[in-house]
Order: sequence, then structure tokens, then C-alpha cells
Amino acid sequence: MKGLMLKDLYSIRITQKTYIIIFFLFLCVFGYIMKSPNYVGTMCIVVFLTCVLSLFNTDQYYNWDTYAAALPLSKKIVVRARYLLIIVMTLALALFTAVMTGATAALLGMPVVEQVISSVSTCMIIPIYSGIIIPVIYKLGVERGRMIFMMLFLIPFLVIMLFKDLIQGTVAESELIFLLQTLNGQLIAAGAIFVVSILVLAVSYLISIKIYSNKEF
Repeated sequence: MKGLMLKDLYSIRITQKTYIIIFFLFLCVFGYIMKSPNYVGTMCIVVFLTCVLSLFNTDQYYNWDTYAAALPLSKKIVVRARYLLIIVMTLALALFTAVMTGATAALLGMPVVEQVISSVSTCMIIPIYSGIIIPVIYKLGVERGRMIFMMLFLIPFLVIMLFKDLIQGTVAESELIFLLQTLNGQLIAAGAIFVVSILVLAVSYLISIKIYSNKEF
């Protein structure tokens, strides 16, 4: 298990290290210029999911699944290692985002706690996106998975815009804005996102095991 996770981490370090460092530095500077600490957390989702796609792309390029089938490893273990890596990287990214968002908010004179909670809540969306995209990649492959990856960002944006238009000017809009501007409201939203992410990742894990176990390499 540990070896499988290290294999993925080494793959990211080799193929994505320079890109990730430059992009994170850009995010921090750009977030400060835009006076939006949460910008860092939002864009970290893009970087993270790009790394996930890169892992599957690397596996496909080097025929990893065929090699893994010859090892004394069950397919369930291979899938579990990938999901555990997602959880570990999400927690690490949430910690990084909390530090960077807190520092940016402090420099801008904004409420640090509220900004950190909002940014970490954004990172908790990562398991939801990963939970959707991983079974798709296992079933349809990396290329089609990349198309779903793009849709995952487009559809929520359209839904949010539609929802915003529906409640604009209503009591619901003012109450929602007030709720999200309070510490208790942000904690409730963060808790809800956390619970949903756990459920989605758990269901996704079971689906992925079933798909991957039925594949022949």
C-alpha cells in the first residue's frame, strides 16, 4: 500500500513539480493582488485534479495496470491506494491553503478565521470531484475522462449562475448571503461539504473497485 502511494507521489514530483511550484507562487501573488485570499483555495482544485489526471495518464503510458496485474497485489489494493492518496493529498493541500489564505488575509487586513474556513471548505470539494472522475477514468479511459473533467467545472458554474438568477432579489438571497458571512454559517457549510465529500468518495471507491476488478490487463 505504502509503495503504491509513493509510486504516485514520485510520479507527481517528477512530472509536475516545476509546474506546481510556479503555479502555487502565481496563485499566492495573484490572490494578494486581487485582494481575494479564497482565490488560492479555488484554483488549488484545478491544480490537484490536473495531478490526478496526470497519474492516470502516466499509468496508461507505462502500462502500469498490466505490470500491477503480474505483482502479488489484489486489484482492490491498487484502487484503495489511489483513494488513500487522494485523501492524504487533500488534507495536505487544505493545510497549505489554510496557511497561505491566512497569511494573505492578514496582509490584507481581512478576518483571518472566516477566510481560512472558506478556503479549506473549498478544498473539501476535491474529494467530490475526484470521486466522480476516478470511476469514469477506470471505465472509459483517460481521454474520455478528460472531457468529463472539463464538464465538472462547467456544469457547477452554470448551476450556480442559474440558482443565482432564480433567487436574485428574493428573501432567500439575502438570508443566504447573511448566513455565509457569519462564522456559524460558514462552519455549517463546511461541515455539510465535508459530509458530502466523504459519502461521495466512499460510494466512488466501491464503484471503482467493481469496475477495476472486472477489467482484464
